[in-house]
Amino acid sequence: MIPSFLLYRAALSGIYGQCHTFTGNTITDALFSYLDGTPSAESIEAVDRDYRHRPVVCLTPEWEAHIQKCYPDARVYTRTAMVPANHFVIPEVLPPEGYTVMPFDANAFDRHPFGHGENYADFADFEANGVGAVVWHDGEIVAAASSFLTLDKEIELDVSTLEAHRGKGLASACIALMLQNCAQRGITVHWDAQNDTSRHLAEKFGFHAESNYSVYWLPEKSN
Repeated sequence: MIPSFLLYRAALSGIYGQCHTFTGNTITDALFSYLDGTPSAESIEAVDRDYRHRPVVCLTPEWEAHIQKCYPDARVYTRTAMVPANHFVIPEVLPPEGYTVMPFDANAFDRHPFGHGENYADFADFEANGVGAVVWHDGEIVAAASSFLTLDKEIELDVSTLEAHRGKGLASACIALMLQNCAQRGITVHWDAQNDTSRHLAEKFGFHAESNYSVYWLPEKSN
């Protein structure tokens, strides 16, 4: 079963990304390149020409069969879409000494740590529609969890930690504070796990796997 990707829906709603329409199908650029409908000559040519260095997700069996047949050397990665949720298991997570967990306030927003907050017009937009938390250490934001974008009252979770500070539970501390806010405001959270580590972290907060899906990176075009 193909999950209902929030990024894809946001692009169709015109608030993020771009949708290209062909005869009987679409290619939607929204962080990933989503292929929908039945492949046509135009869209097949567009994929071969423009999508060699993009993560491609097939939304229909017809596109999946075409990609697998025509690009047998494509790199394939499996991701897990978790069931969207607005009720969570929120364990007490305390960061190590010297680290402070804070809401994603105006100061954090202005810094756009790891690119977080960049899909909102300004802090007022983020405060009204987004949600997040950060970890500070020695005057620097070293971890963040926030909404990548918002569609109505649904958000896509994005989490990042500086490599030098990983393994300290900082992502969990950010997510715990963020999800508390989401629960209070009735915000539905979409969590797209890129690997087993992310999936296990999601499960820690009460999320359940909805389905696995494949992401294709097409091979270089031969001369």
